[in-house]
Amino acid sequence: EGACDAWEADPNDRRKMLLCGKRMFFYEGFGTLGIPEPMLNWVARKFPDADEAGLAFENYGLIPDPYRSTPEQPVHLGVGPGADMDGVPTLALTCANCHFGKLPDGRYSVGYSNLQYEYGTHMLALFIAPMKGIPGFDPSTYHPDAIARVQPLLDRFDEDMLLGFDLMGALWPMVQGGIPEIPTLSVETQGHYGSWAPGTMDFTMAPLPIDDEVHTVSRTLPLWDIPNEVELDEARMDSAQLAWTGAAESLNQFLEGFVIVGGGPLHEWGPEQLAPLREYLESLRAPEPLHPGAPSEVALGRQLFTEAGCQSCHDGHAGSSTKVFDFSLIGTDDALASWGDGDGDGEMCCGLENPLTGGIKAPRLRGLHAMDLLLHNGSLTSLEQLLCLDARPPSELPPYANSGHNFGCNLPASDREAIITFLRSI
Repeated sequence: EGACDAWEADPNDRRKMLLCGKRMFFYEGFGTLGIPEPMLNWVARKFPDADEAGLAFENYGLIPDPYRSTPEQPVHLGVGPGADMDGVPTLALTCANCHFGKLPDGRYSVGYSNLQYEYGTHMLALFIAPMKGIPGFDPSTYHPDAIARVQPLLDRFDEDMLLGFDLMGALWPMVQGGIPEIPTLSVETQGHYGSWAPGTMDFTMAPLPIDDEVHTVSRTLPLWDIPNEVELDEARMDSAQLAWTGAAESLNQFLEGFVIVGGGPLHEWGPEQLAPLREYLESLRAPEPLHPGAPSEVALGRQLFTEAGCQSCHDGHAGSSTKVFDFSLIGTDDALASWGDGDGDGEMCCGLENPLTGGIKAPRLRGLHAMDLLLHNGSLTSLEQLLCLDARPPSELPPYANSGHNFGCNLPASDREAIITFLRSI
């Protein structure tokens, strides 16, 4: 509390600036339109069982806020004040909603791409499940995949006949002045939401204000080791290569795009206003692995990584690429090439100012020991699958196919194992 006021009163104090940035990371909604607060709060506390959402959506991979959550009103980390919706307060998703979570080894990390977070199910729980409490609910009018995702919540209404009345009481503040115009999901969009694996999403799709009208799926990327200007120069990179397509050339551009996608007032969030958050994000580093390999194995893996040619693509800061590659070169699912350009006219849609690359970057490699989803669409679950030591699961149709990136699969198994040891040590 008060971190940003303290920094504004003492703008030369870097620690205060970083604390302000940290507060923004967890609680700043940037004036974007969020989820109606009465609805989010009601769902967050009414479905606590193991097969339901859990308190504060714990069962969907979110983390209860230790400072604000109470037994009476559980709240998860990653929401902050949003724009009003016809006079109804909303809670907007913040950076921490997707980029804070528990690592596979049990530690919590800021900047982690929360690969346990079920964004699609979370949204369906908020947009479909409450409809069950309104007379006339007909599940056949919804997509079956979406209904399957929230079926335990729907069943609760059948088990507790008073739950619908409780819902109406909770939502009364929303209906006193007339029911606000809450965004809806088409049946097709519901199906997309119901198809996403944890840690993946399409973030330019209704109900967000920005909809590029094409279904693309991407794995949430970590925010560790984003290069600052000095590091960009040292790595001879012309761009920070942010987002999977490398479309955001700088952190400022990336953050401005976040405001645009959420429909926030971009004129209020220029480089000066975003400076604390930018500096904080640039300070984040991947956590050290708890069980790194033997130094000799790590050194051998590092040598083989270079000799095998991996370094030729992962040649930038922290193992990122210095350029964007054509999907045909990497061989991975190319559905993402259409991101931001659903009409195929070669121009970025929806007010997005990032360049349309149509390609794919090589991501930063720091913190791979904490990543259990790989490739840009999250279709692989281990480095062993990536380097063909373990069989890949049957490939699905775009945008979920796990084809491509077979680099290194022809190396001796012992070499691949050494490379994996190296990758898990950085």
